[in-house]
Amino acid sequence: MNASQQHLNGDHWDDRLAGDCPALLIRGNRSTVLSGEHAKDMVVRRPYTRLVELLAGRTVHASVPAEFAAAVRGFLGSL
Repeated sequence: MNASQQHLNGDHWDDRLAGDCPALLIRGNRSTVLSGEHAKDMVVRRPYTRLVELLAGRTVHASVPAEFAAAVRGFLGSL
């Protein structure tokens, strides 16, 4: 698992900034993988990105599925 994660690490800003369609970034506020600062930077640097932070760790969808689903529904409903 660690080796697999290492292959995902890197500079992905060009890919992230290439689009301008609305995007939802859901972050667990106890995540040790994506810091709050980095998540906020992602929102500032890419237009039309909404950040939702939920009380969870890295696996938000599994930890708080109802809250995760509500965030996704709210985002999709706003489009």
